Amino acid sequence: MNIYLVFFAIFCLLAQECHAQKYNFMEENVGNCGGKHSRQADVRGNRKQRKEAEIIIADFKRGSLSCSEAPGTLIPHKSVRIDLQDPSGGFERNGKRWRNLQLQLNGPRRKDYPSTVATVLVQCDRTFPVRFIRRAFVLSMRKCVFVWLSHQ
Repeated sequence: MNIYLVFFAIFCLLAQECHAQKYNFMEENVGNCGGKHSRQADVRGNRKQRKEAEIIIADFKRGSLSCSEAPGTLIPHKSVRIDLQDPSGGFERNGKRWRNLQLQLNGPRRKDYPSTVATVLVQCDRTFPVRFIRRAFVLSMRKCVFVWLSHQ
């Protein structure tokens, strides 16, 4: 056991894993979830829609988004998609640049009702473990919140 700890400490110093970045997940309430004029659809009670969303979340493999990347659909699927919503350059909030990732339902949109199932706002030009971005999508969908993912 002690040999393992010594080996791990040496590896950690050589690989600089001990100085890993810290990440923040901040949840922002969307208000009237799923209702008329709300900012996000509520799929918590719809098992089929949740399952389809979880499949596309598992397909998401990107750990970073450039501030200059053009908006558009990143991952298409028959019933849902992941879009990069904001214009190239992202947007500024609290002195940081952000990109707006949205998991959206495909098909005709009902007037005054959202098609967005999950919203993840990612600090652009930064790299994150893919599992954190996936986790942010799941948190957004399950709690009906916007999730802001940034470096500390």
